[in-house]
Amino acid sequence: MSPLLTSLFASYVLILLKAMQQLNVVGGHYKMVIPFSYGMAAAEVAIVINIVAVGWAAVPWIGTGAACGAVTGMWLHRRYIR
Repeated sequence: MSPLLTSLFASYVLILLKAMQQLNVVGGHYKMVIPFSYGMAAAEVAIVINIVAVGWAAVPWIGTGAACGAVTGMWLHRRYIR
């Protein structure tokens, strides 16, 4: 997979997990916090590695992944965790 597609995917996953994590914290879902934290850490490392490889060209890819991930994370949390 190209670094730009990897950046898009990693950003999607990171923000999806961050959106769900925020809703976990607000909702008091303590058991869900730990696995989400490790997933967020892995996605952040992947993004940083790809930023080093690609530079500023990654910005639109990361932004698109983040927007899609936020919407998906909010939807998934309300659908499956509540």
